[in-house]
Amino acid sequence: MKPALLPLVLSVALGITPAAAARADGLGDIVKAVCLSAFENEMSLVGKVPPAGMASYACTCVEQRIRTGSGIEAARSHCRQATAERFPI
Repeated sequence: MKPALLPLVLSVALGITPAAAARADGLGDIVKAVCLSAFENEMSLVGKVPPAGMASYACTCVEQRIRTGSGIEAARSHCRQATAERFPI
């Protein structure tokens, strides 16, 4: 696959904008971009404003768990609980 097509393929596969995929510098950045998008969407759907640092904490957690071998759902579940304990809203 041509490198120029990678942002477009990632954006379609992961549901992120091509611009966000183009800015990603590797798997960690892609995971964080997808996580931040999902986080913002979920907070919007429930009508809550997250405290400062909450999104970054949650998405860094997910990225680190995936890097160490966790599956996406396991990382998401673990980090959701850890984030809720650290940032009760």
